[in-house]
Amino acid sequence: MRKLVFPALFALALASGACKEPDPNAFETHIENIQKEGAAAAGYSDLEKLVKAITTSPADNEARIDEFVAKVIPVFEARWDEDAEYRDQMLSMLYLIGRPEGASLWNKGLVFDGSDASRKLVLASIDGIIKAKAVSTVDTVIAQLDILLASPKKDKGPEGGELRMAMVKALGELGDGKAVPILIKVMEQTKENQPVAVHREAAKSLGLIGDPAATEALLAVTFRVPDAPSTTDIGNRSKLALVAIGQPAAPGVIKMLKGGQEEVNKLASNNGVDLLIVQQTAVGILGAMGAKDGVDDLLAFMPRDGCVDPNAEAAKPSKKKKKKGKKVEEEEIDPANASLRAFVGNSLGLIGDERAAAPLCQCVSATHNAGDMFPITEALGRIPGETSVNCLVDLVKNGEYDPDTVESSDFIKQIRWEAARFAILLAGPEDVDAVKAAFSSNDGDEKVKGELAQWSAGLELLETCKADKDCYLKTVKDQNADWFAREKAAYELVRLAKGDVDVAVEVSKAFKVRNPDARVSMALMVPRILDGKKCNACAEAFEDVMQGEKGTMEAAMQLAVLTARQTIAKVRESSGAPAAPAAKAEAKAEDKAEEKAEEKAEE
Repeated sequence: MRKLVFPALFALALASGACKEPDPNAFETHIENIQKEGAAAAGYSDLEKLVKAITTSPADNEARIDEFVAKVIPVFEARWDEDAEYRDQMLSMLYLIGRPEGASLWNKGLVFDGSDASRKLVLASIDGIIKAKAVSTVDTVIAQLDILLASPKKDKGPEGGELRMAMVKALGELGDGKAVPILIKVMEQTKENQPVAVHREAAKSLGLIGDPAATEALLAVTFRVPDAPSTTDIGNRSKLALVAIGQPAAPGVIKMLKGGQEEVNKLASNNGVDLLIVQQTAVGILGAMGAKDGVDDLLAFMPRDGCVDPNAEAAKPSKKKKKKGKKVEEEEIDPANASLRAFVGNSLGLIGDERAAAPLCQCVSATHNAGDMFPITEALGRIPGETSVNCLVDLVKNGEYDPDTVESSDFIKQIRWEAARFAILLAGPEDVDAVKAAFSSNDGDEKVKGELAQWSAGLELLETCKADKDCYLKTVKDQNADWFAREKAAYELVRLAKGDVDVAVEVSKAFKVRNPDARVSMALMVPRILDGKKCNACAEAFEDVMQGEKGTMEAAMQLAVLTARQTIAKVRESSGAPAAPAAKAEAKAEDKAEEKAEEKAEE
């Protein structure tokens, strides 16, 4: 009888095994359904649920993702042609997994046949490519983009551009230099063939890649394609890209300043734009770049009429005019020249090279008009060195605006308290007595004296901290500290913490200070502290502040935002650098495949 028990138990075990439900957490379960006739829909749907559960789990899911790559991707590759109705689900899962091994499928999805269904697959493929940094798709993206440039109507013509924008964005994110020629080709398209939004995205991508070969195309596009003025128009986008390229782009911009960029000049002329506007555009770009190579050319371009060199011999009398109601004769200065001088002065201040201090000081009182006197004073306040400090101290003592250029007599001496802010910002511990003396010289004027008092927190900080880096750093970090004290601390950290990335990050975080002028200074000081180093954490700190205030930021912060964007372009690593991990992942996958092949061979 016992002999009959074992076969019965064995049969029961077989029956139990046959009734056992397939494991829903096993990829093999869903792969089997995908490959089974009539069960594909359930197979893809259930597999997608599993992938979502794995990728959203807080637990370490790397092993399961590796398993997906090894087991599922080969199945998708084999069934891509046959399972056309499930391609969107395949791409959705590849996006969630976010691994570059999906490149072969994304390459298939990128091929556009003109249908709406294909358009969705292209866009889904690009999303996955960007997330996974799948650099091996670059050639396919370039080829498909080139097809659309040749036949823009496939991308719904000038009113569309959705696919071209997405492809251009992907090339920038991937950061491969081989994309530069096609991106330049995008920049060379006319407004009839391509929406300006695609030009903007191409400029952004060229900035991310950072190849100086794009310089001429970035300079020309502003005059090739008209765009409505905004903080993100094609002019600002191309400027940011040139800032990101940095010093290697400077010679091309200087050539434009000198009127030597023939393609730019031709495009400007065709659009009725004067050469002077072209040159002013170059001036603005050089300032945003912080291009010290351009200082001498900027000074040569800056009008000097009315400027006085205190060390020069008395010049022969020039053309004079007598203003009504005034006894003193003054040199007649072309208002356009004064305005241009202020514009150039601003760029020289952004660059911050001491060579510009003396020429600007000679010109600061050329007109006594607030329209150019203040911008030059502000520029001096951004140029370190004894010459700038002495000039600003003199303005605190003696500066005056032309009464005809201010609202009332109360503001004739406004330049004194404006100059005082910058004098304190630039002053070192050795300059404290000179600054105090300049303040004291205004004791007889209650209006000026009262206005000067607003800068006391910065002066007190200088006297307290002297040359103590940690003291200034503590103030920068203190969100409750006086805004001007924090601004002064940032200036001092340029002197005391040059090359210190950690300090630069803290100054970047201090961009949240509530005063718009202080925000501009925070953004300007970060690259000076970094002294040529890159700092992605700094870029992220600026972006966090701006993102946190999106939709609520005051209009007064616009200049600060533009300055912060320029700083981000300067300090962020080019997108080519982060592509390495993706490449490593692809190599890792190849190594695994080789290992498996070797194991099978050994068996």
